[in-house]
Amino acid sequence: MYGYLATFAFTFVMVVCSEAEVLEYCSFFNNRAPKPQPTLRNCTWFKENSCCMQEEIAETFGQVKSLPGASPACQQYTNYLMCYICAPYQNFFYKQENLWVCEEFCDAWYGACGSAILKGSRVNQLYTNGRDFCKSRSYKVNTIAEKNCFFFDKSMDTTSGQRSGHVFWEHSAMFVSTMIMFSLVLYPL
Repeated sequence: MYGYLATFAFTFVMVVCSEAEVLEYCSFFNNRAPKPQPTLRNCTWFKENSCCMQEEIAETFGQVKSLPGASPACQQYTNYLMCYICAPYQNFFYKQENLWVCEEFCDAWYGACGSAILKGSRVNQLYTNGRDFCKSRSYKVNTIAEKNCFFFDKSMDTTSGQRSGHVFWEHSAMFVSTMIMFSLVLYPL
């Protein structure tokens, strides 16, 4: 019985503590609340809960030109990065007008864009790794382990009919719900 109460108390504390942590708002857009945007034609994995509207995507994406020699994978990773403006929990990686990008994403983006031309040279000749590449674009860099940075799992891309997706953020609510489920399985009421 004591084990059940201890687990329940721990889970309750985690749920209460996580409520403040899971607050989603759009720091890029003056802290407005995310909401459904069924008309998104890009960043469609955010249709159910988005910080951006289609008009904002069109304006933002219309100002960005593809790098000469960019492969389709490079263009795809650049698109993923630009979609951070739609992430409903961008407040965790867009702070004080700085975008924090996970080093792991930077490495994947760098790998995909290595042969693209920037400043008259190939990206992989200008920069030695993804961290340097992201920093050259004026992004702040953390690792996934440090949390609170932008990362996109490309397997979550819905533009080719795949399942819905998200931008990675190690959400404590996922941990809490898992703890609740395990505590109910191990210690049923």
